[in-house]
Amino acid sequence: MSKPKRRPANQGRHADPARLRRPNEGPRDPAAPSAGPDHPPWTNAGDYLRAAAGDEAPARFGTPSGPVDDYARRVWHNAFGLAVRRRFEPGSPLAEISRTVATAVHVHEVAALPAIDAEMLVRAELGETVPVGELDPAVLVGVHLLLFASLADELALGDDELDDLVTEAERLAAALAG
Repeated sequence: MSKPKRRPANQGRHADPARLRRPNEGPRDPAAPSAGPDHPPWTNAGDYLRAAAGDEAPARFGTPSGPVDDYARRVWHNAFGLAVRRRFEPGSPLAEISRTVATAVHVHEVAALPAIDAEMLVRAELGETVPVGELDPAVLVGVHLLLFASLADELALGDDELDDLVTEAERLAAALAG
């Protein structure tokens, strides 16, 4: 069964030069209302996350080919955490987590995500104490983006739900930056 196509990220909504954003500078208007038809994700990091969830990420393996700034990493980590906590309850059986991770690793096989690292990151988001402090930053980005995409698919998030989740991740990242 093929994955339903989501609309392209922002459908050209940012074509107006007054609304263009510079790469991952954070939100332009922290007081903006929640996501929806008139309020898409605020940043390029959010746009990229949305594209990854729709299998439209422009880079190989779903992760950006160039350098990734700290703000983007925070947005992606937050979105990953929100999706994990939406999918799993704290104390979820390890077998359930392992099945979801194995499916995501299989779907994104070409990215060669280390399953054990992905599983530990999911468990860490659920509050377990696991050794994730020494993981390679490239692995973190890959897991955060690609596992987020798989979780968004598994949860069957609609466009509005995806926008809301990404916007919440951006708000959390902006709060941490402030």
